[in-house]
Amino acid sequence: MVVVHHASSLAGEGRSGLLATPASVMDGGVAVFFVLSGFLIYRPFVAAHLADGPAQRWRSFWWRRVLRIVPAYWVVLSFFWAVGSFDLGPDWWRYYLFLQIYSPFTAFGGVVQAWSLCTEMSFYVVVPLFAAGVARATARLDQRGRALAQLGAVGVVWCAGPVARFAIERWLPSRRGISFNWLPTNLDLFATGMALAVVSAWAAEHAGLRRRLDRAATPVWAWWGPAVALFAWYAYAVGAVAFDPGYAGWFWHRRQFVLALVTLLLLVPAVFGPAGRGLIRRAWGWRPLAWVGTVSYGLYLWHLDWMERSVGLDGRAGWIDAAAGDAPFAYLLLVGLGLGGASAAASWYLLERPSQRFKRLVDH
Repeated sequence: MVVVHHASSLAGEGRSGLLATPASVMDGGVAVFFVLSGFLIYRPFVAAHLADGPAQRWRSFWWRRVLRIVPAYWVVLSFFWAVGSFDLGPDWWRYYLFLQIYSPFTAFGGVVQAWSLCTEMSFYVVVPLFAAGVARATARLDQRGRALAQLGAVGVVWCAGPVARFAIERWLPSRRGISFNWLPTNLDLFATGMALAVVSAWAAEHAGLRRRLDRAATPVWAWWGPAVALFAWYAYAVGAVAFDPGYAGWFWHRRQFVLALVTLLLLVPAVFGPAGRGLIRRAWGWRPLAWVGTVSYGLYLWHLDWMERSVGLDGRAGWIDAAAGDAPFAYLLLVGLGLGGASAAASWYLLERPSQRFKRLVDH
């Protein structure tokens, strides 16, 4: 979704054909990323809590996140800075410390799409603290009480998202144009995934609940059909967001709610239901598709700057006789997926996978 969105944005609306309208809101792939991250990152914490198992060690969790995220990002940032794709200026250190989203002068510099990575890093900082607080406060409850308390705590986190957006509009209007990058304004997206993590972990400990959820999630299109329909309605009836005026009022809240619901509908049959039954579930296990998922972090990091270099920005000559806003959509998509994918594969095999051998370093 994000690659298609960037290709369409650079090509221009007139060059994207029938995909122009849905592509304009496919930046919502970032919302999918946040919801999915909330589920995957929080589930081990809540599973340990409900099963009375050992909690993840904070130091180990943070080290693994740093090891997984930082080296590949620093390489991409340094590479494109060195070849002149952008100038980081005197505040270069902000980009290396994931702090660029907090200043209007740096928020959209460097590797532009890395704003969402900064939001993720903020989430990684607080999630072990939140999990520990909930676990301590509910230690004397039985399993059902803990699960319900977890859902209540996650519900509070969800509500904090709209509250943060309202507060920024009310008291920090000058920062509204960059505040959509911040963790507080996206807490409802993360909390949607966290709530699903609680239900999933509870079902793993409760056979009857698991059977009921598996039965409800068995027909994939009963969930995916409404997700596709809702996304299509949003694309054609509401449309793209303008960075500053769009992140305001009901438009902002509605966007977050719709994208959270779309993602939840997509995830339920992936979390529950009989594995391997049906065409879609079998497709999830297709090895080429799984490989794309394996290298997807690198694709996220590399694709946009390769696209921008291919058409030329800021007075630079592109690789073809076209400029941003008037370039072939298919060409940009090929550059993003092709050259971006090749760079991602190199990043995975030469850097990301080898670096994982150090993930247990802090445990010894």
